[in-house]
Amino acid sequence: MRRILASAFVTLAAPALAQTPPDTAKAVQVFSAAFADTCSGAFLEDGALIHEPQRFDVLAPSDWGEPAPVVVWQFWCGAGAYNIQHLFLIHTDYRGIHPAALPAPELRVENEDPEDFESPVKSIDIIGWTASVLAINAEFDPDRLEIRETGYWRGIGDASNTAVWRLVNEGFRLMRYDVDASYDGEVNPVTLVSFE
Repeated sequence: MRRILASAFVTLAAPALAQTPPDTAKAVQVFSAAFADTCSGAFLEDGALIHEPQRFDVLAPSDWGEPAPVVVWQFWCGAGAYNIQHLFLIHTDYRGIHPAALPAPELRVENEDPEDFESPVKSIDIIGWTASVLAINAEFDPDRLEIRETGYWRGIGDASNTAVWRLVNEGFRLMRYDVDASYDGEVNPVTLVSFE
């Protein structure tokens, strides 16, 4: 029993070894193996990617020590009529290559006329939280260490959501979430979440 406990203690106490960041080909292998179904629009018939991912080598601030090296890849996932889906993979020394989880509120929108989604919005309530690996019309800003998303609920953009996630502690933290739930021809979002 003592040997097992001592072994477990050594394993937990050992510092994480710095890894050489993988090349983009390794990230493409991970993306292709894990997200071929989710992002089927990203691939040609032979399995090759339609768009090569963008790669960003950055330092992520940490609440518990020095900034840590992180690699962020932005993969094109697919497109609809007016929205493009992206998926972000990140590499950290501690976790290796993994998808970026992007937290967001789940909403209940109530209209004055429940049968008419174009009627005035009565209320917008946060009813829970979720996380996704997909971001809509997104881009990563390596200077601000932020992913910014704008999801259009219809093409003219009068109903939409926008989100900002910031890279901290080797993951993405939701900083702001705005919603324009009114299909009224005007761009008039309200801020539902702000940690800025």
